Amino acid sequence: MTLAPGRIWQAALRHVLCRVMLKNHDLTRGPILPAVLRLAGPAVLMMMLQGMYNFMDTFFVGALGANALAGISTGGFILWMTFALSNLIGVGLGAKVSRRIGEGDQEEAECTALRGLVYCTALSVLVAVPLYFLQGPLFTFMQTTPTVTRIGIDYMTPLLFGLPTIFLSFAMTAVFNAAGDTATPFILMLLSLAFNAVLAPILIFGMAGAPMMGVAGAAWATVIARAFWIVLALRHLLSKRSVISLRAHGRLGATWADMIELFRIGAPKASTGVLFAAVYMALTRVTSHYGTPNVAALRLGHIYEGLSFFTAIGFSIAASTMVGQNLGAGKPERAARAAWVASGIVFAFTTLVALLFRFGAAALTGVFSTDRAVIEAGASYLIILAWSQPFMGIELTLEGAFNGAGDTVRPMAIQLPLTVLRYPFALLLCFTLGFGVNGVWWAITGSSIIKGALMALWFWRGRWARTKV
Repeated sequence: MTLAPGRIWQAALRHVLCRVMLKNHDLTRGPILPAVLRLAGPAVLMMMLQGMYNFMDTFFVGALGANALAGISTGGFILWMTFALSNLIGVGLGAKVSRRIGEGDQEEAECTALRGLVYCTALSVLVAVPLYFLQGPLFTFMQTTPTVTRIGIDYMTPLLFGLPTIFLSFAMTAVFNAAGDTATPFILMLLSLAFNAVLAPILIFGMAGAPMMGVAGAAWATVIARAFWIVLALRHLLSKRSVISLRAHGRLGATWADMIELFRIGAPKASTGVLFAAVYMALTRVTSHYGTPNVAALRLGHIYEGLSFFTAIGFSIAASTMVGQNLGAGKPERAARAAWVASGIVFAFTTLVALLFRFGAAALTGVFSTDRAVIEAGASYLIILAWSQPFMGIELTLEGAFNGAGDTVRPMAIQLPLTVLRYPFALLLCFTLGFGVNGVWWAITGSSIIKGALMALWFWRGRWARTKV
């Protein structure tokens, strides 16, 4: 029988998932390295694809000039703050689902997943509405030019309207990952990214009869592609093929105590993420003192830092899942070994990224812009940022291990103060010690180095293994 064109990708998806999920299901037995790699491989690829949304936006918007790049850069910092709030549900959701699966309580894991998605939808609306009216004051705080402010608001507004799709995609990914299925979100992300790649230039430049929307077109393409992702994910989670089902055996069991427990676990991570974005907004205020090209350089630096960041996040997902399920199975030593294996792999990879930044910075920034000032500013940022990459990799990977244990307070105690100190250090280096804009880059790099070292020390002490979820 010949498959209809609309069914071909579904057949391919079923074939791949059946092969991968059979290998991923039990993470509490067997060799650790293959288990970590099986989890991390699809997770890293998925995170890289996630980063491709930003890459494509930056690539296409770069053709509109430095002001457009600066607009999506500054708008992006506000969106970081917004997206960080999804951790109020997502981190606790992942920790509880993985722990219940490790304990062998599949039914409660599935009910927890369903409740978490309901909570996440409500949270996205509560976040989007007030933020819509706060856009102007936030750009005023960053002291951006009127042109950059207008472009930034044009970029942010569609994303705020589509925030439920973005929050839900994060929460669903957390559910898949906690169940040990990192393949499904990767494949779905690949499909949605391909859709976004076609749609973004059409809406940005007004191709194929569509109106020319500029940066707003990039944002709308992202929202539509995320909605497409949600439809595919729901279809899978409601099918019999999924390793975790949203049918939840006919019961939801939502209570205020359950929701508060998720908030308790996720609040430290969410607070750190919000503060991280707020500090970057403050650093943008300092950077804007040195001109729009340096603000655009922040965007370019973040795009390339995604090589390290998304790889580390992928392995942190593997570490989180391994730690959660093995603690649930009463195997803390195996949980610790898995986290250190993941960290070692990330350290090696991010060292290579650091060398790429150090010796190829100008060529890398030249991909996105022909403006000499933007290229020089971006290259300077990458060269300084190179020193921090291995440490950032360790920080993020072990943070995932802490999250998998449900111990989110200890990472916050390291990350929060050092993130806040970036701003006064930047002021000191830029204006008092005369480093100029490089003072901002060194403040970011220096704090990352310290955070990575402290995270490794604290994880080595082992108190995370006694956390109850």
